[in-house]
Amino acid sequence: MLRVGVFGATGYAGREIVRLLSAHPRAELAFSTGSGGGHLPHEAGLEQAADAYLLSLPHGISATYAARLREARPDAVIVDLSGDLRLPDAASYKEWYGHDHPALSLLGEAPYGLTELYRDRIRGAHLIANPGCYATSVLLPLVPLVRDGLVDADDVVVDAKSGATGAGRSPKEELLFCEVDEDLKAYSPGRTHRHVGEMEAVLAERTGRRVTLTFCPHLLPVKRGILSALYLKTRASAADLARALREAYPGSPFVKVVDSPPRLSDVVGTNDCRMSVHAAAPGRVVVFSALDNLVKGAAGQAVQNLNVALGWPETDGLPTLDGRRR
Repeated sequence: MLRVGVFGATGYAGREIVRLLSAHPRAELAFSTGSGGGHLPHEAGLEQAADAYLLSLPHGISATYAARLREARPDAVIVDLSGDLRLPDAASYKEWYGHDHPALSLLGEAPYGLTELYRDRIRGAHLIANPGCYATSVLLPLVPLVRDGLVDADDVVVDAKSGATGAGRSPKEELLFCEVDEDLKAYSPGRTHRHVGEMEAVLAERTGRRVTLTFCPHLLPVKRGILSALYLKTRASAADLARALREAYPGSPFVKVVDSPPRLSDVVGTNDCRMSVHAAAPGRVVVFSALDNLVKGAAGQAVQNLNVALGWPETDGLPTLDGRRR
């Protein structure tokens, strides 16, 4: 059994990692760090030997731990769930995160961990930058359509909605039950959300096109799940775009193109991303993309990347809709 250390195991994504590892056929929890009882302090985790480390720590902090683990355990696989390693250079990081990068030596070293698009780079990698949850929901449908010239890259509008766990577990007044329940609000509108820079960098790298997104996230009064609606200009039919998405992901067990708009209940608790395409105004379509922000958007994709890096079956330890492990 591969021994895995989990940093930040008391946050929502960290707890989900621990849950997934508990039923993984080839990996087991070696130790965990966090603020609650039974967990080591983060600094103490650096002294623990393991074969792999999954870091669910805040941006600005996580990369410093990744750098120290890389130096101490160069043969270990490290998956960083923060935003510290997702952007291509220090200038981009400072633009979107508002401070200097904490570990410049790691920039450019980690493949971007959107498994279905970077599988070849992830195989054998020792450091992986796990994507953001919103970015996963947008890039999986958008990259193939832009890459193949099927939609207008200059006219992309994304309306996305996430459950409250996407904001993390730290206590915040705006996330109290009485503030969230029976309500819906937008936040970080237009081009202010950090995942915009990440999405545009990946789109440029994978498609060769500069895409300037209009992106607006919303907070749903639910625990978990993301539903993104992409409004796209195209000369192709909705059926042609759906066919293109199906053809873009052969052998990808967690990407499913469906006929009806996906619901959060279709994906919560799974590592699936479900997508559908529908005709809208003349010359336009709407593409829906749904996933669980804590599984495919965080912990599940981290485990999926760990599996791929080690040459294991990609589906090991990851849940299906009915709760059974693949």
